Amino acid sequence: MPPLPPFAAGTLCPPPGRYSMSWEEVEYSLVRAAEMEASSTRSGLWVELQSHRALVECLYGSVARIWLAGSFVSGKLDPSDVDLAYLIDADVYGGVNEPDDIADLANLSNREWCVKHGMRIDAYLLSLPATVDFRDLGIVGAMAAGDSEVFQTLGLYDEIWQRCRPGHGHRRGYVEVAG
Repeated sequence: MPPLPPFAAGTLCPPPGRYSMSWEEVEYSLVRAAEMEASSTRSGLWVELQSHRALVECLYGSVARIWLAGSFVSGKLDPSDVDLAYLIDADVYGGVNEPDDIADLANLSNREWCVKHGMRIDAYLLSLPATVDFRDLGIVGAMAAGDSEVFQTLGLYDEIWQRCRPGHGHRRGYVEVAG
């Protein structure tokens, strides 16, 4: 079975779920596949995504995972942008403290700034939980401070990325790529 199942006929989206793919599989499935050859936007969006990713990785040093969603992860021939969330390890996320770097990251998560600078990207920068040992998650006082909110935010984005537009109860899948 391919990493990304066939798109559902009614929504042109993958079935609900999170699909783990490599960057090569994403490029092949969503940019270079035969059914995407006629697209006038996918190749350009791919280049812009790679540029954006390189800038975020340069500022953070590393990205743990990336969630790709929206029309780019669909059968829509000409998506207008790429929706994504960068998931950053908590120590890396909190380790950026230079004012210029903070400003640059704010710009990279601002859709209007990205479009103005030639990147049709709608990006979110999310921290992963600081608590890494599964056994500590349910123990009062063992979970790192602030992790409850981090888990809520990740759950929110998981839910958002699985919603179709227009909603009408339709759900969709999205892609996770290791940083």
